[in-house]
This record gives sequence, structure tokens and C-alpha cells, in this order.
Amino acid sequence: MPMIRLLHLFIVALMAQALLAQGTAGGAEMPFDKAHIADATALKAALTAIKKGDALAEKGGMDQPAAMAAYQEAADLNSNSAELNRKMGVCMLNGPEPAAALPWLKRAAELNPKEPRIHYLLAYALQLNAHWEQAIAEYKLHAEALRRTPDPDGTYNLTDKRIAECNTGKALMDAPAYAVVTNMGQGVNSPSNDYGALMGPDGTLYFTSRRANTTGGKVNKVTNTWFEDVYNCQPANGGITPPIPLPPPLNSPKNDATVALSADGDHLIIYRDESNGGDLYSSERTGADWSEPVAFPPTVNSPAQESSAWLTADGEWLYFASSREGGLGGSDIYRSPWVPEAKTWGTAENLGPVVNTPYDEDGVCVSADGRTLWFGSQGNGSMGGFDQFKTTLSNGVWSKPENLGWPINSPGDDQFLVMAPDGKRGWFNSLRADGLGQDDIYQVDFMPSVKEPETALLASVGGGTGRVLTEDQMTLVAFIKGIKPMTAIEAHVELLDLDDPLFSQPMVLDSASGTYTSNVTPGKNYVVHVAMKGYLPHNQPIEPETSAGKVEMDVNMNPVVNGSREVLGSILFEPDGSALEPASTAELDRLVVFLNTNPEVRLEVGGHTDSQASDEHNQRLSEERADTVVEYLTGKGVAKDRLTAKGYGSTDPVAPNDTPGHKRLNRRTEIKVL
Repeated sequence: MPMIRLLHLFIVALMAQALLAQGTAGGAEMPFDKAHIADATALKAALTAIKKGDALAEKGGMDQPAAMAAYQEAADLNSNSAELNRKMGVCMLNGPEPAAALPWLKRAAELNPKEPRIHYLLAYALQLNAHWEQAIAEYKLHAEALRRTPDPDGTYNLTDKRIAECNTGKALMDAPAYAVVTNMGQGVNSPSNDYGALMGPDGTLYFTSRRANTTGGKVNKVTNTWFEDVYNCQPANGGITPPIPLPPPLNSPKNDATVALSADGDHLIIYRDESNGGDLYSSERTGADWSEPVAFPPTVNSPAQESSAWLTADGEWLYFASSREGGLGGSDIYRSPWVPEAKTWGTAENLGPVVNTPYDEDGVCVSADGRTLWFGSQGNGSMGGFDQFKTTLSNGVWSKPENLGWPINSPGDDQFLVMAPDGKRGWFNSLRADGLGQDDIYQVDFMPSVKEPETALLASVGGGTGRVLTEDQMTLVAFIKGIKPMTAIEAHVELLDLDDPLFSQPMVLDSASGTYTSNVTPGKNYVVHVAMKGYLPHNQPIEPETSAGKVEMDVNMNPVVNGSREVLGSILFEPDGSALEPASTAELDRLVVFLNTNPEVRLEVGGHTDSQASDEHNQRLSEERADTVVEYLTGKGVAKDRLTAKGYGSTDPVAPNDTPGHKRLNRRTEIKVL
């Protein structure tokens, strides 16, 4: 299942040995020639390095890092060559860290704004870094150049689409999805490509990887990468075992990739490219062994490529992606019905123009009831590359696909989302700055939102009546101070239970009073969590001994401005230690959401203690606790350069250290906007 990525198209730019334009930017351009570099020996070595880099970059794949190293060798002598900066930038766009191409392409444009295709390349690098407005400006410069001199390569004639992607990306990041995206870590991911995650009912993780220990240990000459193999990790002692490739006959010496797994974990669909550009196969498990994969019939597999599929829970439909003739784009989504009489799959039908676009669609997953389809698309309103979408089937008609939003989708490729049966968790692959190299597998946890109230909540908003309050319940009423009642609707207010990490209950707004209300069972460790644009996230604990009846509380929000502080109200550590208690994860996960939503914000995490122990002990403990919180956040994908850990010991109390209650207030973890 070859990864389709726009970045690979840019290799054309590297191969095109266009001459440098005569004009220079600010007189800073310095070509690699005798007129500009007097040291003949150094010049010869640099030109040799560039020639080596060109050859390695043309091969691509596993030779990309070596190509970049060769270009860097030349840049160490002369970093003011627009052509070299462009070549390095294009090489990085095709490498394991494409977003890192930005400074090279920016420098190339500064040195020579007439460098071939530089505005398009720079715009794409800006888009990958979510610099939407700057990217749009560069795309417009490229479009103006196209009007003067048309480009024969269609790759560079997509400025209108790219500008639309940037506008979509800006809108999605301004209103992010309420979800936590977590890299699966070194226990699963590697410096190679890892993708196509499938979670079995017993916790076994199956996925595809291109690693040196794949079956046969050979390199695909077309992609210059290791062939694909199916790997798995078994659950063990609260974690998972190291990934290992499944033995033959499931894996073969060529490409074998995960596609879909049945609910019982005994039926696996895989991809192989033995013929026809790549086909779908099925394998059955008996005990620990998988059967020889069998190709799907010609109604499914065609002379073109079939790259992904999903079998509905009732077994009546097979959804799959195919690039066969007669489609609406390069790769479309089809479905075939099961024909019991013939015991085979019937004629495939295209899902039509609501789902499919003139671009590629790939990667399908269907809900247990068969009504929701998740899929990847380069069209449908993507923010760049492949984005994840969902559509629902009602009375035979598919709804307009909905972009799952940021941070699930990114400016690059986000593909092959597979959802858990309850629809609250999923797995997909993406190439991101926090990854381990190439594509990594990520887990996404969808948080409940006010727009999706649970049946246990009040039935309506603004004076409506909900469930009858029973004698053993209490009514919790929260008022957010400092904002107008009509703007309270912008807040996301939910109730958490520190003893139950899975408990999350949105509180319902009464727009007349600006209060949020919920009926709950007393005696639990509840925390009210408030998230609102422009403010730091706020967690306010409720005393567990609170009895039945009505409890009112005021919530004070702190704006996101330099120096603004917020106490992380439910962060708990082991006694006199720095290990986090399990109850801390709920608030920290929501802090991750806040940081993903506000990528420009940098925070200091401060640890504070009371004055019971020595100053030296308190200082060390506060530093260790701050470090622990930072490590948790970076482990969830937050960039390290956005966080600073600092221990204050007992030097910054918020109350006298004279009573147990006051000492508890001083033992706190606090965030501060930098």
C-alpha cells in the first residue's frame, strides 16, 4: 500500500536543472563558481557534494538523509546560493521532516525571488507550518508568475486549491475539535514509516511498517524503501510487546500491508502488489496462525490499484478504494454487496460525487451500524494533503463529508483512521514534527462536547426542564465571573470525576442567567473544567463531602496574556514524591487540548510546596514535580520548546503555612503564560 504523498511530486523540481535568473536579491546571491569562491580545492569539494546530493535525492527514499548531508556539506562553504537552498528545501520536503524545509526555501526566495518555482515551494513549506496567510501570499505570487509563463507540470498549477486549503486550515485551527491526539511512542513507532493501525478485541495492535527486518529484507527499487510487512504488538503487563513481523504466509518477500480487521479479530484484509498495481486479499486466523491470503474476486480487484477496504459488521457490504477507470478522481471509494446465492461479492458501485472528488480518496472505516463512513480525502475541503472526514448514510443518501478538524487533521497527510466500536477512540497515521521519523501512528481520543449532550444531562437549554432531581442527587450550578451572560455560550464546561478517568459530563447553559447546571450524585471527587477561547483552562474541585441539594460556585477565568497564571487544580502526586496519581490525567489531557488549540502559547510549569520540610528538600521536590508535568505534556505531543519547568519550593506561598487547609493551597502546580 504505497503512501500517496504530494511531497513526492516535488522531486520534479529537484531534477529540473534550470539556470539561475540573472537578478539577485539584495546582492546576497553567491553561486558556486571561481568568480565567487577563490579556494579551488574547497569549490571542487562543494561541487562534488552537490552532485552527490543530486544523485541521492533523485533516488529518494532511504537516501534522502544522505542527500541532505551532502547538500549541507556544500552549504557549510557557501550558504548564499539560491539554487542550493532550493535543492535542500525540496529534498527536505521529500524527507522525514518536511516542515523543516521552510528556512531553506525562505532563504532561497530571499536570495533570488526569480528562482524557478520558488514561490510555490515556499508557499507549501509555509502551509506545512500552518503559516496560512504567508502561504496564501506566496501562492498568489506563483499564480502571477504562471500567468506570464505557464508551467507544463500540473503539480504547480494548483494554486487555487492550495489557497482554499490554507483558508480551511485557518478556520479549522480557529475552532479546533475537542480531541486529544497522542503519538503511540517508541514502543510502536520507529524512524521508518509506520501506518495502517488495526486494534484487535484482545488489545493486539496490527500495523504496517517499512523496516530493515521485514520478510525477505529487500528494498523496493521503485520507492527505495524497505518492502512493507504486517507487524503486531501483544498486550503485556499493562503495556505492549515490541513489534514483530507476522510470519509467512501472511507476510511475503514483497509488500504486505494491513487494511482491515473483523470485530472478532479473526478475519484480516491485507494489501499486496503482486499484480494489477496492487490488490486486496483476505486471511483467516486459526489459533495463532494466519491462512494463506486469498485475493478478492474481479468485482473488487481490478487491473488498477485497490489500496484499502472495510467490511461492514453484518457482512453485507465491502467498502474499498480503487483507482479503476470510470471513477471521479485518481482513487475513489466504492462498495460491493455480498451475494449469498453466488457466495461472492457483487458488482461494485461508486459512492458518487458527494463523497468522491476529482482528487484522491483512500482509507475507509465503517461504523458498527453501517451508517457512518470515515475516510481520507485530498478534496472535500482538506487543509492540506489527505484529511480525515466522515459522512453518514440516511435513506440511501450520503451526507456532505465533515472534516474532523484540527488537531486530528494537520497541514500534511493524515490517513487511514480506524475507529473503536464505541466511536470515542481511533488510530491513524500522520507525519508530524513530534514524530519519530516518517509516518507515525497516533491515537485520538474524542472528548464529549456541549453539542453532543449525554442522556443523563438536562434535556434543554435556557429554562428547559431535565430529569427530575431525586433525593440522593445534588444540583451543581456554576457561574463564570467576569464575562457577559450572552458570551457564556462560548465556554465549554464539563464535570469530571477524579476517581473515574472515563467520566465526563458536559454542563448545560441557561442563557438567561449565564449559569451552567448539572444533576449529579454527591460524595464524589468532582472537578468542574472550563475551557474558553482567550482564557487559560480552569479546573475547580468540589469537596467530595458535599451533600444532596443545590451547590452554587463561582468560576474565575484568567486571560491568556503574558504573566497570567492558573493553578492546575486536580494535579496530584504520590505523597512526598513526583509520580503523578492517575486522577491527574484528565486535567493534563485537557491542557494538551488547550496547547494544541493555541499553538503560539508558551507556558512555565511551576512546582510549589508547603514549608514542612527543609528548604533543600522542598526545592528538589518542586523541581521534580514540575519536570514530571512537562514530561507528561511532551509525551502527548506538545513541543518541548513551548514548555519550561521551574521549581519554587516553599518560596511563593498563596496562604500562611499555619493550617492543613492553607498548606494544601500552597502545595500546588501552576502554569504561567510566557
